[in-house]
Amino acid sequence: MKVPQLSPEARGTVQPKPLTSAADPENRKEWVLARARSTSAGLRLVQFEIDEIGISLKHGWITPDQAAVDLAALERVPVRVAAIFYSQEGGGSE
Repeated sequence: MKVPQLSPEARGTVQPKPLTSAADPENRKEWVLARARSTSAGLRLVQFEIDEIGISLKHGWITPDQAAVDLAALERVPVRVAAIFYSQEGGGSE
């Protein structure tokens, strides 16, 4: 399998980011903010999937049984995420 390569012109314009230390508080802050954006986007994707299931069911594109199966599969994702956020082991506050 051939791996795609950037052209020499493209490689000349790429500015690699220097490696930064996670011990630096400013870098840690950036990492946490990036993680928050990623988590938020992931949860929105789950919400959009739920909306898609509802629309598909409403228009008769899927059966109620298929919608129930799809929703049950999606319900496990947010519950696990919430469990991590609100558990003592996950660093949640009580």
